[in-house]
Amino acid sequence: MTKSDDTPVYLAADCGGSNCRVRLYDEDGNRLAEGFGGPSNAALGLDVALSEIFRATREALGTLDGEAIPLSRLHAGFAMAGLIEADRRYEFTQIPHPFASMTAETDAFVAQLGCFAGGDGGLLITGTGSCAFASVGPDKYYIGGWGFGVSDQGSGARLGHLAVRRALQAYDEILPPSPFCEEIMARVGDTPAEVSSWALTARPADYAALTPIAFDYAAREDEVAVYLVKEVAEEVEQLIRALLKRGVSGIRHIGGLADPIRPWLDDSYQSYFVTAEGDVFDGALRLINNRTGLINKSGKGR
Repeated sequence: MTKSDDTPVYLAADCGGSNCRVRLYDEDGNRLAEGFGGPSNAALGLDVALSEIFRATREALGTLDGEAIPLSRLHAGFAMAGLIEADRRYEFTQIPHPFASMTAETDAFVAQLGCFAGGDGGLLITGTGSCAFASVGPDKYYIGGWGFGVSDQGSGARLGHLAVRRALQAYDEILPPSPFCEEIMARVGDTPAEVSSWALTARPADYAALTPIAFDYAAREDEVAVYLVKEVAEEVEQLIRALLKRGVSGIRHIGGLADPIRPWLDDSYQSYFVTAEGDVFDGALRLINNRTGLINKSGKGR
């Protein structure tokens, strides 16, 4: 980097339930660097989310050659999971920050913006959590995404949670056991008491971390794993049908669970999936340039 001190640098961040990814871009849209942090869902608290964003940003800045770029020169745009509650959205507009500017919207809003280059379409996210978003003309529709405790159907956290419950039921001989159930117990606790203790502090990301095991055993035709994966697939199909009710003609399906769950969806839904024109980072850049999200004017510029 050899640009002058007043040349803007853009920070685009994908803030999810399992991790935070940030990318730095120059004024021409060229990617400069990338950094990573931990869970940055707004539901964890904005202080927690911003701390992970700062960590990822400093990692990205540390990889640049040449001059050191202060945070005060970065124009930041965040795609932030969990940024749905009115109080939290207001808090975002007021919280102090060190950037030149800072804006954000929900991960679904920003990802849809990038996938359809600002045009109409439906966005389905199945990652640690889940949600759907549709833009049809002037109308915007949020579907799901209300938090792990009451929502997040068809998500990695949902599948992991179902797996832990089913493993306990097998241990207690309420339902038949399987090798999958034994593997889950081995991962989270040898006894129900240990599993219960693990669950007291388990976050959605901890449940989502169990999903590869479910798909692995489903591929081996473990009956319990197959049943649970099919159950989550049906929940994903429910989200697809909810999007179609809003009148979208195409759906972009993203998130860590998107590729693994796709073969488990009914063939009749496959034709609705479209190729994205951009990604969540493109959406974040549009958010910054168009100033269409929540705008925070409390930056300290330090």
